[in-house]
Amino acid sequence: MTTNGLAKCYEAFDRLKAGKPLVASHVDLPPSKLTAGIVSFEAGLDRGYLKKSRPSHLPLIAQIEAYRKSFGSADASKAMQIKRANDKVDKARRELEIARQQLYHVLTQNVQLVERVRSLEAQVKLLNNVKELKPGSKRGGS
Repeated sequence: MTTNGLAKCYEAFDRLKAGKPLVASHVDLPPSKLTAGIVSFEAGLDRGYLKKSRPSHLPLIAQIEAYRKSFGSADASKAMQIKRANDKVDKARRELEIARQQLYHVLTQNVQLVERVRSLEAQVKLLNNVKELKPGSKRGGS
């Protein structure tokens, strides 16, 4: 079973390096944050499965640490943060433009409706058989 678990961990590590994890919380994980616990969890095992005290686990743990260190800690994660922030800004700008277009469309419809109401009010006045209601009155007559 140890070999099977270790094989799962190697497969999980490969998926994480390729940016194709199965666990949703590992999507877009910066390489500088990759740990043995994350690899174990991605493999469907406990976070503490990979241990330095187990000789068969040492090569994989060394690979994980080397991979993480090759991306640097601060610079790579800051670059990723900047990229994510820029992506969010771009998305917000696109959504803002869509909202503006919807606003202008609704405003145009409102102006058309106001003009239609005015036209209908003028037609009603021409008929002279309709009694005009005063604002605030309930029925107009008695």
